[in-house]
Amino acid sequence: MVYFCADDYGLCHPLSVRIQQCIDKGGLNKVSVFPNFDTIDFGEIWKQKKVRVSLHLNLVEGKCMSNAETIPLLAEKNGTFKCTFVGLLKLQMFHRKEFETQVYQEIKAQVLFWKSILPKDAPFCVDSHQHTHMIPAVFRALLQVLDEEKIHIEYLRIPAEPMLPYLKTPSLYGTYCGVNLAKQWLLKFLWMMNQGRAKACAIPTAYFFGVLFSGKMDEKRVRKILPQYIKMAERSNRDVEVLLHPGYLQEETLDFRHEGVVFEKFYRSENRKTEFDTAMKIFLKEV
Repeated sequence: MVYFCADDYGLCHPLSVRIQQCIDKGGLNKVSVFPNFDTIDFGEIWKQKKVRVSLHLNLVEGKCMSNAETIPLLAEKNGTFKCTFVGLLKLQMFHRKEFETQVYQEIKAQVLFWKSILPKDAPFCVDSHQHTHMIPAVFRALLQVLDEEKIHIEYLRIPAEPMLPYLKTPSLYGTYCGVNLAKQWLLKFLWMMNQGRAKACAIPTAYFFGVLFSGKMDEKRVRKILPQYIKMAERSNRDVEVLLHPGYLQEETLDFRHEGVVFEKFYRSENRKTEFDTAMKIFLKEV
């Protein structure tokens, strides 16, 4: 199975509407939903039976769901998250025990909220905003919560891209972005640190596509790389997840920084419009 997933559903209404347009057009069959923004009609989400819905754990944007006073490393007194991915990584390095305790509290609050609204027959799938669950302390805390709450996880995103599809597509070598290359290798390194725990828990994963070309997942690149992923998945009987960010905001959209949103420039990027166009042009029935 190939899953075309849109992240960031629920950030705000205009962004979610554009993701819904891609679903209606037949270009998405998975959405990753923020648990900590109040702009989401969950009743409408569950009606879309052909779309897999995933919890988008969030430790970097908006407001926390646990008591802010008990997680001062992660949130301001008003509950707004205050760390980036790099900031969380530094906290693990220099405040590991305290950091992991506080991360556990916040992850538990988000997981229990998700569990409370999830229909009984719906799979429990997890990923995270900015891929923060790949940080080892966060990864451990997540597995601990799932184990203690006896939650059977159907799928956990592992954004560690295999290299073979890219090596077999030399025509795209000159299009790689240095920042995305660094992200790709950092995530692969973090996965090496987490892989043993994931295997011990027998957590289902899939081949992942979407880091190296993040922000540049145009139709040309997807059509060139995806067949390589599909061949690889067929040989090992695994799924493929293709990550897109088709939700974008236009300049006239009401400013929403008061909600603790810190990546507003990213949500208004023309690159997101490119990924919206990709989702509107590549239909699931084609793959």
